[in-house]
Amino acid sequence: MEQRQSNKWLKTLRLTLQRKYTLTFSLIFLGVIIYLISSLLSEEERDFVDYANENFKTIFLTINAMGEEAMSVGSRDRLALKTVIKSIFESEIKGLEKIFFVRYNPQKDEYRYFVYYDKAGQDFTDSLVSAAEISTIEERAAKFQVIENGRVYLTQKVVYKTPIKDVFLGYSQLVFSYDHISKVIAKRRQDHLTLGMLCFLLSLVIISIVTALLIRRIKLLNEATREVSQGKLDTVPVKGSDEIAELTHSYNEMILGLRERLLMSRYVSQSTIGLIRQKRMEDIDLGGSREHLCIFFSDIRGFTKFSEQHDAQKVVIYLNHLLNMQVQLIREHGGDIDKFVGDEVMAIFTGEEKEARAIEAAIAVQRRMSQLVSEDTLFSELRVGIGINTGEVVVGNIGSRDRMDYTAIGDVVNTAARLCSAAEAGEIIVTEDVKTKLPKSIALDGPFNLPLKNKSSNINLYKVIYDQVKRNVPLHQDGVVA
Repeated sequence: MEQRQSNKWLKTLRLTLQRKYTLTFSLIFLGVIIYLISSLLSEEERDFVDYANENFKTIFLTINAMGEEAMSVGSRDRLALKTVIKSIFESEIKGLEKIFFVRYNPQKDEYRYFVYYDKAGQDFTDSLVSAAEISTIEERAAKFQVIENGRVYLTQKVVYKTPIKDVFLGYSQLVFSYDHISKVIAKRRQDHLTLGMLCFLLSLVIISIVTALLIRRIKLLNEATREVSQGKLDTVPVKGSDEIAELTHSYNEMILGLRERLLMSRYVSQSTIGLIRQKRMEDIDLGGSREHLCIFFSDIRGFTKFSEQHDAQKVVIYLNHLLNMQVQLIREHGGDIDKFVGDEVMAIFTGEEKEARAIEAAIAVQRRMSQLVSEDTLFSELRVGIGINTGEVVVGNIGSRDRMDYTAIGDVVNTAARLCSAAEAGEIIVTEDVKTKLPKSIALDGPFNLPLKNKSSNINLYKVIYDQVKRNVPLHQDGVVA
């Protein structure tokens, strides 16, 4: 139970072709979305930073000019400068943290805040600036723009220029940060990610539908190939003109070939099919070779009378039933149907223990006949006689180049056919050559002799003993057989 449950889970979790395609395309799309969002946000952040830098530089340079004028005249214009700076803070410019001017007093060699204002509203005007602070301000003024801990320091010397000389007045500084930009970018990132996930989910649905449509044709092919193993040789509709359509077309051609081969196997012996498979069409020619084969002939006794007493359809049904039964049993024992001649069957056995297998097939046919008689009394009018011989025969293509038959001919074949004709209903007659090849488990009655056409002397024959035949029962009443 646990193993079955485990197999069920494994089957559920396995990556089907549709899941692979869906997962692959979804991951690619997700990667593209992430890349686009990252690129877009990075570009926006750069634009915001550049805009903030330019904006605050403009404010700083404008205020610096005003501060230079105010510091050059003493404290008289300080109030106006302070009012302007205060109004800038009141306009709530995002990121602005503080603006101040430091004035140098050469008499006292000290620095004091000329104007100071920050976002918290603190005012350090006239406050003394420490030497450490001045040192830091001087370092920043040397670079103009310094970025430290997320804050940007714009610092510049305030110099009053006269026609005679330049007078150093002090320093000015504007401080702003990128925190507001980070918040905006974080908000936009969240919005973009939400939109991106919605697009991803939508694309996942679309990709699943598209891949399902693509895979459906492959699934049809897969189901069709499974049905082939069950004997269903149905073609698959060809849709589109892509590679799957080409594969479907190739599959249909294969199915048509299998159908032809299956139909051919009903009309042509397996040995003929084997020859066709081994050789090209232009290589198949008239000719033959000698091989050692076991020849099996069977004939239905009473068929002529049966065909006269019953309608044609019934005759064909019963004949086909008996022939089909014999073919099945012969093939089960390794035989190959060479041909049908009316109600007669010719079969060939090759390979190891071919004689024993031919006898076993013959016994199976006779036993099955007895069963058919018990199932349907009409079969009592039709019984089977069988003759079997073994030896060297000529095997090859017999006929013309336009119409040929791959079969076996020779005295061994003729003798087997005559034994079949001589055998009465329910009998299996074999030659001495067959007997010498059989195991002791197969019981024989004989030897006895029969006059055979085109035979100058009689040959030893034997009757196979099976359930329905008793030992020492004479086969004929012509005085030849004792």
